[in-house]
Amino acid sequence: MQKFNLKEDKIMNLDKFTIVSYDQIAGFDRQAGMLALVMDEINDFTLSQEEEKNDITGKGGRVIGSQKKNKKVTGKGTNGMLSGGALAAQLGADIEDGDQIVKWTDVITVTANKGNTSKKAEGTVGNEIGYIYIRNKDQEYISGGKRLTQTSGTPATGQFSYNPDTNEITFFDGDVADGVEVITFYNTKVEGKKISDDSDHYSKVLEVIIDVTCQDACDNQFHGQFLIKRADFSGTFDIAGGSDPATHGFEFTSLPDICTGKTDLWDFIVFDD
Repeated sequence: MQKFNLKEDKIMNLDKFTIVSYDQIAGFDRQAGMLALVMDEINDFTLSQEEEKNDITGKGGRVIGSQKKNKKVTGKGTNGMLSGGALAAQLGADIEDGDQIVKWTDVITVTANKGNTSKKAEGTVGNEIGYIYIRNKDQEYISGGKRLTQTSGTPATGQFSYNPDTNEITFFDGDVADGVEVITFYNTKVEGKKISDDSDHYSKVLEVIIDVTCQDACDNQFHGQFLIKRADFSGTFDIAGGSDPATHGFEFTSLPDICTGKTDLWDFIVFDD
């Protein structure tokens, strides 16, 4: 029976233990060593081991040995929440922090041929908004509604103007009755974080640490770590949602660390924390 001496009063029985929880998966840049991702709401995770085995046959076709090759380790799981760092690893992207441009949906109530956007529209002067849509009596914007076009001058019928300094919209007299709600879509600047899916960039290879909680047959709990020096993340994944919140599926393949000459696909260390 194998035992791992952690402390004099606490011995881990490695012949009889289980992993009771996957606590956290962290990824680090292999060159700079900086933290690249953290997933700490693990719903499920599987570390799969594969090995190809070819039989060696002798007289009469009997198996007299085997040739083993192509050992492969993959990690696959689901995090209960989306992780920006994991998305960046899957896309081969960086997370950009600062001013970003988004398409804003704005519902505006018209009073005395005037209205105001809730945010400043960004774009070519005289065409920052482009179009405004008026609902018909059936509350339709597209199939039965009316579309107004932006002008840089004084609006004629079917047109409107926009002042980016005050966010004020001016309609042609009589085009839109008081109290009517119109809708528009325009670009505006916000402060936020951006991840881009560049078609020329591919998924990353990171160092991955998987923290787990272990328990032996005597109900002693210990900390465990899987250390994977080269985890090649897959760029194939889904972001799905609907009636249930979106979760984050991920998968990686462990590679030998050719640069250091180490062929280990993973190390597992158990210790008393």
